[in-house]
Amino acid sequence: MERIAGIAGWIILGAVLGGVVGYVMGLDERELSETPVEVTATLINRNDAGELVPKVMVKNYGAAIRSGPGAVYDIVGNAPMESEYRIVGRNQAGDWWKIVFVDNEGEEAHGWLYAPFEEAVNAGWVEVAEAPPTPTIEVLPTFAPEPTLIPAPTFAPGAG
Repeated sequence: MERIAGIAGWIILGAVLGGVVGYVMGLDERELSETPVEVTATLINRNDAGELVPKVMVKNYGAAIRSGPGAVYDIVGNAPMESEYRIVGRNQAGDWWKIVFVDNEGEEAHGWLYAPFEEAVNAGWVEVAEAPPTPTIEVLPTFAPEPTLIPAPTFAPGAG
């Protein structure tokens, strides 16, 4: 850590329309040859207006995409590990992300991912999205079966 802190110079990273440009200036060549320094950058997507696009990366193996923010909603898709989705909203509590995904028919659809298991970027300003009504479970009436009478055994006189 001392060697990295001792490097004379500074690095500026800037995003430029679909690419990341890195400028490295004033580095001491002697220190660089002694200390391997790896500079990595993640491309941050911007929309047409230049705003940062909020995204979520799935860190959980086979996360369920649901029709609403909760386990009571139907599963409408599956999010493979390492897949990324655009975030378009969140629930009031902030523990579910509303995302855009491609459904089984190849159409763009909206679904919900459970946030605590995933990694979100640029999502600090995401607004609360209206959740669909909570599904109701139809309780079917149960009928108690009529008791079946079992006849008592009969004994014939003199048998035995």
